[in-house]
Amino acid sequence: MNIRLFSEPYAAYFSPLMLSTQSSLGHLWWQLQHLFADQKFMAIFSMLFGASTALICDKRIQAGQSPYGYYFKRLLILLAFGLVHAYLIWHGDILVYYAVCGVIPLLFVRAPAGLTLLCGLAILAVGSINSLTTFAALKQLPEHILFDVITQHFAHTALIDQAELDAFSGSWFEQLTMRAQLAKEFHLSTFPAWGVFRVSGLMLIGLALYRLGFISGHLSRRFYGYFALCAIPAGIAMSLAGLWFNHQQQWLFPDYFFKHVLWNYWGSVLTACGYMALLAYISLRGWLSRLRGYLSLVGRMALSNYLLQSLLCSVWFYGLGFYANTGAVGAILTIATVWMIQLGLSKWWLMRYPSGPAELLWRTLSGR
Repeated sequence: MNIRLFSEPYAAYFSPLMLSTQSSLGHLWWQLQHLFADQKFMAIFSMLFGASTALICDKRIQAGQSPYGYYFKRLLILLAFGLVHAYLIWHGDILVYYAVCGVIPLLFVRAPAGLTLLCGLAILAVGSINSLTTFAALKQLPEHILFDVITQHFAHTALIDQAELDAFSGSWFEQLTMRAQLAKEFHLSTFPAWGVFRVSGLMLIGLALYRLGFISGHLSRRFYGYFALCAIPAGIAMSLAGLWFNHQQQWLFPDYFFKHVLWNYWGSVLTACGYMALLAYISLRGWLSRLRGYLSLVGRMALSNYLLQSLLCSVWFYGLGFYANTGAVGAILTIATVWMIQLGLSKWWLMRYPSGPAELLWRTLSGR
């Protein structure tokens, strides 16, 4: 999904009517992304982050060491990575969210899995309530006041901002000011309104699913198969419902941004869990072993590849002039190119070193 934030104005992430190039193919591509990818992979990574908290802390506890100081140090270093990434390279950074929210699963490392799961779902529910409350408040405003609110507080997310288009089509120094503005909005506005609930809740769900054996692959092949068969269609159907409501209302603000988005907010969690179950089923079946081998190499360098992706896409879109000038075919080709580079480099690097460069730096600074 990051390709849309790299290649299009910020508002185009939330509505296809804001795409820089209006075409049937562009709208179809947007809808396919929304149904099968939007928030799904972010949910997977957030849940895996929660699971990794258990892995790291369990190892420290088994060695007779307290996990808290070490893990908190890891989060501080990740926060530093995220801030540099967000303000100097790409404003769509997620590392800051993970670093700040990473404290939450740390508090539940010794808690029962059932309690952790319930708390994760409850935190997600609070995010839903917050979104609906905001929607209700905005819906009561007279039209002229609502327009003022949009231009003052939602200029980047609900409108195409010409200043944004000009900045990211200009020099790096021109981009720097806009990047800082968008990153600041992402951290100080989006995070407390949405991010803290979404990321924290998913991290706790991931921690609980690891404790229950779901993420660790300890459940039966039959269970994973049936779960994937049920969860993926159910989740996509929920996302499709939100998409249908938005089309019926012609992407009316604040409806699509605060109300109908909740269909995908919850549907993406189901779909993400279904994707993980499908991967577990494929693994237990022994299918696609070569592809799984390549993907595991990319996963071992997840942080390095995430940062590399930002560098490659920033050069391509902001440096070479393809920003807001790519279209669906160009976006798909860019995704394929970046993936080929990452697959090749991951294999080359891990034949020589035990983990990625960013991972090595993270571990070294953490004192491990």
